[in-house]
Amino acid sequence: MDGIRETGRALVRAARAQGAVDLAFGEALLRLFVGRRLLEAGYAARRDYARERLGIPARTMYDAFDLARACRGCRILQKAVLAGLVSPCHARTIAPVVASNEAAWTALAMTATVRELRAAVRAAGKEPPEEYDTESLRVRMAPAQQDRFDAALKLADETLGGGAPRWQCLEALAQEYLSEHGTESDVEGVRGPESGETPGTDAELPPPEPPSMPLPEAIARHLAVIDEAEALFKEGAPETADPKELDAFALRLLKARKEHDTVVGELGRRFVDARGWLAAGCATLDEYCTERLGMSPRLFRQRVWLERKMFAHPPLREAVASERLTYSKALLVARDATPETIGGLIERAVGTTWHQTAREATERDDLRNRARGVKRLWGPVDVMTTVAAAIRCAQRRARAEGREIGRGAALLDIADHFASVWARHRLRRSPKARLEVLRRSNGRCQVPGCSMPGRHVHHIRYRSRGGAREPWNETLLCVGHHLHGIHGGHLTVTGRAGERLVWTFRNGEIWVTEGDDDVRRGGGPADPVGTAAGGAAAAGADTAGAGRVSEPEPPVYGRRATGEVSIAAAA
Repeated sequence: MDGIRETGRALVRAARAQGAVDLAFGEALLRLFVGRRLLEAGYAARRDYARERLGIPARTMYDAFDLARACRGCRILQKAVLAGLVSPCHARTIAPVVASNEAAWTALAMTATVRELRAAVRAAGKEPPEEYDTESLRVRMAPAQQDRFDAALKLADETLGGGAPRWQCLEALAQEYLSEHGTESDVEGVRGPESGETPGTDAELPPPEPPSMPLPEAIARHLAVIDEAEALFKEGAPETADPKELDAFALRLLKARKEHDTVVGELGRRFVDARGWLAAGCATLDEYCTERLGMSPRLFRQRVWLERKMFAHPPLREAVASERLTYSKALLVARDATPETIGGLIERAVGTTWHQTAREATERDDLRNRARGVKRLWGPVDVMTTVAAAIRCAQRRARAEGREIGRGAALLDIADHFASVWARHRLRRSPKARLEVLRRSNGRCQVPGCSMPGRHVHHIRYRSRGGAREPWNETLLCVGHHLHGIHGGHLTVTGRAGERLVWTFRNGEIWVTEGDDDVRRGGGPADPVGTAAGGAAAAGADTAGAGRVSEPEPPVYGRRATGEVSIAAAA
């Protein structure tokens, strides 16, 4: 028992120390996400920057960003987080009210639970931040039925404009069905009781009163002597608006965070195996994560799961430790890892983007489930609540018709209803040539690593330079990468769509798309186009050893023909 408690204490210390790094990391993100700086760094969406550049789950980045935003301008709360007296989870909870009485709310966050803090925030007339989590759904569905269901999901994607995530398409199916057949009881099930709370939540707790007095003298003295931790928050933080400097600072902080993360993973695995949360007096592991560690339960379980996989597959641990494989890619590789396939999966993931790695992992998962006659769906909790309400509605209607159906058959009824309503609107307004580009790219921006919907058709060889209106000269881009990336001089693309495209970013990175969707890292010995370009432009590369492909035609809108645009001019 003493060993379990000691492991728990070490785990808490490691998790709380990570909060100081997360605060500094979030501050760098606050500065990077201002205006068009993220686009200048080569990314159109924050989640893509997290997965592709930082190599972490998007949720981890959002948590750090929200923590820094909660502490901005609140010196006492900042120091409390840096000292480990207030966990990141507690700090984010009091964010809506901390400015009204910073000392009092910080003192309350040091002693109260998250549930008590949420009740206190509501009592102060504010709404605490929403807690993000996901749910999964597995249903029995024959392969032929899955084909019909997938066709409805694809139709929903086209109806939404292309490039929508699967869970968003699933939500569209459920909402369409409920709008036609749902009853008041179904709608109540989606939005919850009138109070806005479900039974058993913090609405039942009496809200504690935040103290009106300043921080106790002993705590104030403790906060005054944490200059060493505060130095981490300030040291090296660039004051300029240069995205390159902000990006480099974020990467340096991630290295410091990785040390804490390794300790949290190893200690967490031992702690969970011993069911240590019970010895700590917590009813569930989720409660322990939230109250003691100040971490998202979902992210903690994910980290412990990966630690188990790395323990079973040493090559995976070596790839992560050597930084050949990012944390976000390691999560995907671990899903399908076996002793026979782990080496090939690692090499495949190292040479491509996170998005392609995720797509390939999803395809493998779908194939396995299809062979078992199972369909697996997942999404945010509120979306899956809507889906569950639609399933109950479909089952009730079937029962009224004298037939009993399972959840899989109910989902098929929902999909068939959506198809019957929206099939006649299927891309009716899109010209035939645009349809081919949309279907070839699945409605998504084709820039490697981008997850945004494709809204603009870009002519690889500009029409002003004689480029043809043919599918091989057209590729789909999101608004940011088209207007700011291509025509702003931060990104170039050459080649033929559907065969081979070479993408060159301003920082010297080169990616090659073979066919429609096979994305590989370029610029190495295995890539003759990247190698030749790299040898010709090595002297002017932004990154040591990285090559650059020159754009055969100058950017439009008055940009210089070299494509090198100063940040001040682009801002």
